[in-house]
Amino acid sequence: MLVRIVRNLKIEEIARKIREFKKRFDMSFEEFEELFLSKKLSARNVSAYFEWAELIHAYRYYMESGELDYTVEEIIEFGPEEMALLTPKRMELLRMLAKLRIESINDLAQKIRRDVKNVYQDLQALRRLGFVFFNRRGKRNIVPETLVEEITFIIQ
Repeated sequence: MLVRIVRNLKIEEIARKIREFKKRFDMSFEEFEELFLSKKLSARNVSAYFEWAELIHAYRYYMESGELDYTVEEIIEFGPEEMALLTPKRMELLRMLAKLRIESINDLAQKIRRDVKNVYQDLQALRRLGFVFFNRRGKRNIVPETLVEEITFIIQ
């Protein structure tokens, strides 16, 4: 089944994509931008320029402010194994994670009145799908955060 996902990228993904552009074009963004501004960039590479510029802007903004705001839309083919991970409980957990302000996995489990072990296992499954990541605060505190803003199932 095809699944359309609108999600936020993590800073590591943005940095990786920037490195991929640098390797692909064998130059820095500044050099690539100079080609664009001097109209020496081929028409087929103009969209790459805009994507690279957005990534650079998001990365610099994160470095200055600590806030990250970069959303992508992906269409991914989910096989039976991935679809089996999207249980009603996990989908509800994802929705609540986006809705609630939480301080830890224990805090989340308490707020939704579920066993912390089951919540943790469900969060791990959602992490494997790329829907959730764990943000470590301090030595022991792990705060799950959602990366997904929208999930759409495409039935063909």
